[in-house]
Amino acid sequence: MIWLDAARVVSILAVVFLHVAATVVTGRDIGSPDWWYGNVYDSLVRWCVPVFIMISGALLLGSGKRESVGAFYRKRMTRIFVPLVVWTIVFLFWQGEQATFSLADLSLGAVARRIASGKPHYHMWFLFMIVSLYLFTPFIRILVRHATRAELWLLVALLFGVAALHEVFDMFFGRGVSLFVFWFLSYLPYFLCGHLIATSDRAMSTRLLLTVFGASVLLTALGCYLLAGARGIEDGLYFYGYLSITVIPMSVSLMWMFRMRSFDAVPDAVGTTFRRLSELTLGVYLIHPVILESFRRFAFRQEEVYPLLSVPLVALLVFGASLLCAFVLYRIPYLKRAI
Repeated sequence: MIWLDAARVVSILAVVFLHVAATVVTGRDIGSPDWWYGNVYDSLVRWCVPVFIMISGALLLGSGKRESVGAFYRKRMTRIFVPLVVWTIVFLFWQGEQATFSLADLSLGAVARRIASGKPHYHMWFLFMIVSLYLFTPFIRILVRHATRAELWLLVALLFGVAALHEVFDMFFGRGVSLFVFWFLSYLPYFLCGHLIATSDRAMSTRLLLTVFGASVLLTALGCYLLAGARGIEDGLYFYGYLSITVIPMSVSLMWMFRMRSFDAVPDAVGTTFRRLSELTLGVYLIHPVILESFRRFAFRQEEVYPLLSVPLVALLVFGASLLCAFVLYRIPYLKRAI
């Protein structure tokens, strides 16, 4: 489906944009003009990862094929497992601040902690979470097959409520380190929601969706500012969380807008372009921190050079370079499996 390919391409650009803007929010004084530029930019793209998860739900839960559990694992787990292993090894050696590869901090204990926490590098958590989600997908399919749509929507609402409450609780009462295998539970409502949106024939009001999206972005930016001013930036970042009370409606409304947008009438060349670019999105996701951290080390730090312009400029440069690297790797038979 072209709309899913388009959503994937736009989402990966948003991921890069988010990671570029993030250092402005954490690196500048709260409330300063530069900080506000970063805050608004960051708030605008907080939907990116939830939309990726909903795309996975749309593709994996809406399949009419009856696959055995073994067939599903052979087909999907091998697709994600090779990149997970390869890039976990890469990022265990990668030192982001120095933009170089090093053997420092590679004791057995340190490696075990980074893998168990699902963060050999800050962005790798997503792949660890997806692997856990895939493990349970065959059984989630059974649930989807036998539940009514009303029951599934109720389940999604309940799961979102519990996940959002957990995020609030975590902010106020402590952020303990958790094992990555449990992360997928919090993101399960996005997974189910993606399926429900993709298979819905309901026509949603574009004006309503735009209003929800715009209000969510505004409340995310304002909430971060107010909470950061009152309790510090770490607590203020609650509003950036993918399960915050503002990012959930932001993400769901945008996914609906992708679904409502008719891509059927676009020229074949446009559809083909989206499809080919979507094949490279995992590669861009995996590679872009290396490009970004190298840029920060050898060029300039975007938070120090007029973020209003430097954030979008650096994001486009990093995205373009990452896309080029992913394209080259994709053309090499054996390396293709790593992205």
